[in-house]
Amino acid sequence: MSKKSTDFHIKSNDYFGTLATILTLINEKPEYFDGKPRELNNGCFKRIIKDLLYLQKNFKIIKK
Repeated sequence: MSKKSTDFHIKSNDYFGTLATILTLINEKPEYFDGKPRELNNGCFKRIIKDLLYLQKNFKIIKK
């Protein structure tokens, strides 16, 4: 994501959800991004996605 896009998602309070969505898409079709098939650790992706959704539901990013 670009800085502008990242700032937009943080202000919209959907940054963690957006990351979870991106990881879900990568996990579902890993060859999408570079055209090369590869194996992913699905359990790892599922845990990260679950954590991101928890963060989305319970936390908000505040600029320092």
